[in-house]
Amino acid sequence: MSTQAKEPKPAAGRATRLTVLSRGATAANRLPRFSADDPLLPGEQARLSELAHSLGRFHPVLHAPERSAAETAAAFCADAASCPALRDADYGQWTGRTVADVAERSPEDLQRWMADPSSAPHGGETAEAVRARAADWLDGLHAKGGHTLAVTHAIVLKLLFLHVVGAPLTSLRRIDVEPLAMLTLTSDGRRWALRGFGAPLQGRR
Repeated sequence: MSTQAKEPKPAAGRATRLTVLSRGATAANRLPRFSADDPLLPGEQARLSELAHSLGRFHPVLHAPERSAAETAAAFCADAASCPALRDADYGQWTGRTVADVAERSPEDLQRWMADPSSAPHGGETAEAVRARAADWLDGLHAKGGHTLAVTHAIVLKLLFLHVVGAPLTSLRRIDVEPLAMLTLTSDGRRWALRGFGAPLQGRR
């Protein structure tokens, strides 16, 4: 059962490590469509069990509030904590609609949204706003110590990657992230450094 996220205690003199995991596949990945609060697809639990066994233990384990993220996190920790900062982007009136439907009905709005990170023709969040709240959360984890697992959504993972490497938001559409892809970071208490990005790791050292 999920609980509200609690800040890990500072650990002086210890490096902080963070693994950000894109939640398992849902119906939105198959169509494709703008995410709603969908459950994981049948069969994802088997993939998750294998991945959790491969990667070992994390503490703490956090997840976005959506059902798919909570179900993904449960494979790693029975009492994983919900973290609002990790929530999916708000797609406003596009939520639950297929990309093809939006492209047919509102092609100019879709093109503008894809080209301009400050735009929100759907009435929800801009990419800039999602990056800002995710980056604020990330930068609050410096010097916490330990190895945290954070289960979120592909767009949040991509925006955290851009934040860490200092890349422009216009690069967002050039990055593909599959379900269960990972971003692994380390912090020396002052800055985050990229350790790994891409497909699920086969284990950790």
